[in-house]
Parts: sequence; structure tokens; C-alpha cells
Amino acid sequence: MNRSRALRLILLALVAGAPVAPVSAQVADVPAAGADAAADVAPAVVPELLGGLLAESRGLYPLRVGGWKAMGEHRYEEQRLGVSVRYLDRSKQRWIDLYFYAGGLQDARTLALVAASERDAIAGAAQQAGRAVELGELQPLELTRGDGTPMPAWRLGLSYPQERRASAMLLFAQDLYLVKARASAEAPASVEVLQRALQAFMEQVAAQLRIVNTGACWLPDRITIVAMPPPADDESVLASFREPGQEQVAAAVVGDRVLVAQSHAARATELATGIAQVLYPGCVAPEEIEPEVPPVLREIRIEYRRPAREAQDGHAPPVGRPRPPTRATG
Repeated sequence: MNRSRALRLILLALVAGAPVAPVSAQVADVPAAGADAAADVAPAVVPELLGGLLAESRGLYPLRVGGWKAMGEHRYEEQRLGVSVRYLDRSKQRWIDLYFYAGGLQDARTLALVAASERDAIAGAAQQAGRAVELGELQPLELTRGDGTPMPAWRLGLSYPQERRASAMLLFAQDLYLVKARASAEAPASVEVLQRALQAFMEQVAAQLRIVNTGACWLPDRITIVAMPPPADDESVLASFREPGQEQVAAAVVGDRVLVAQSHAARATELATGIAQVLYPGCVAPEEIEPEVPPVLREIRIEYRRPAREAQDGHAPPVGRPRPPTRATG
């Protein structure tokens, strides 16, 4: 079974000025992302730049989380691997590596598959490196976003007994990105204590993290007026909208375009915006991609239209000396 799926949404209501919510969904297999720059996770095969779904992304993450301080940011040469940030808690000799990488469409079931794949990859990498590892069971939990909405997450506790090192992982998805943290600590720290610390850390990250994207995901730039869009159950349709009580589809997403019925042409932008907000959360108009950056947050800029070797952003302020983890993530 593939690690990722696309949501096929049938939107039955769209009220101007109100959020659109899907009332039913079907799942279809598609390729998608999964990656980790550290040695303990083997990156998955990812369609290059998510097939053009994303052109640019902006992410804002906290520089301090409790006693943890961001000390280094690393942008990986392969853009699909995203960016990692190392946080240190010097008082307790602990560290957390926080990863952001494009994941595409994620629902709760898909995220569970991603988490299981991460666990398997950690075990496989440890075996390949000759490192003894004791893996706990994946545990589901729920975090709260900054807007107060809940989102699913998964956590894992593990240890490397020969190295006397405890470790923990926590993973969630937000706005077309996967966000993963690996915490590590030397003995005498216990896995349970580290798991609680990592969960508290990620609860604060989830509450402050902001991600916005633009690209083919912004459907109002890709509207085509047609006599009649294909029906909702057509294999080519990713998402569709019809008026309550109506059988005919008013708008349907096919590929990177939204097809709007001629009879609804006057509402084409409204319909495309509403569907985009549900199908591609976090996607905004190109002119709205630049966020305001409070002093307590740092901005990550990723421009997927440029080669990886040219994607370094020379305008962002330093946050310590950027460097990759020296030995996996724990």
C-alpha cells in the first residue's frame, strides 16, 4: 500500500465568507513525499516538487520553545528533503532536530502510514549501521494548531542501549508539509521522560508554526469555463462542488485546473478559492506569500522553481552556525 493518498472531496456547500468543509471523501493512491536527512531514515521517492503543486513555501517557526533554543538551520541540497533546525537544551544536555519537508495531501490514515514507515526506516537504518536499537510502539495523539483546531500526530519512543542514548520521534502534517521532530539525550535520561519533553515541545511548535504555499495549488489562477464539468465520481476529478440539492457539478478540479460550469461563471473565483482552501490547505495567492515575521519567529523560504544548489536564501538572518546533525538524529 502506498504511503500517501490524495483526497477526493465532494463539496456540497459553499457559502460566501464561510469556510468550506468536505462532507464525504474517497481515497485514491498517488505517489507522495517522505524524507529525513538523517542517517536513520531512508528518504522515500517523491515526485519532483510534488508535480508542480508547490512553487514557493514560507514557514515560520519559533526560535525558543521553553528551555530549547534554535542553534542551527540546515537546508538540504535535495529540495525534497526540506529544512532541519537543531534545538538545544544545554541545561540537560538534550537536543531536538526539527524537520520540515513537503508531504502533499495528508489525511489521518495517510499520516498513520507515514509514521509506520518512519518506524520501519529507523529500524532498518540501525540494522544496516550495526547499531542496536529498542523500538517502542507508535502511539497516536492529538495536537492543537494555532487556530485552535486539533490535528492528528504520532509519537515513538526508542533507545540505543549500547550507546546509552534515549530518543523519541513525533510527527504531524500541516498545510501540505510533514513536520517531524527527533529528540535525543544521553544517559541517565529515560525514554519516557524524553517523550514527554518532546510532546510538550511539539505542542508549542504546532501552536506557533505557520506555513503558506503558492503554485499550482492556487486554483483561482487556473480556471477554465466549460459547458459542464465531469461528474464527481469521474476518475480524473480530485475535488468537486455542487449546490445543495443539485445533482450537476458546478466546479471540479482536474489536474492543476478547476473547471467551472458556464452557468456558474460569475462565481468562478469564489468557487475555486473555496475548493483550494479545502483541497490544498495553506495555499494562498502569489501576492500573499510573504508573511509578517514577529521577532520570536524565524522564516524559512523555499522556492521550488530554482535548482537546489541555487535555493539558498541569503537574506534571512543567521540563527547560529547552520550545520547538519553529526550523527543521525539520535
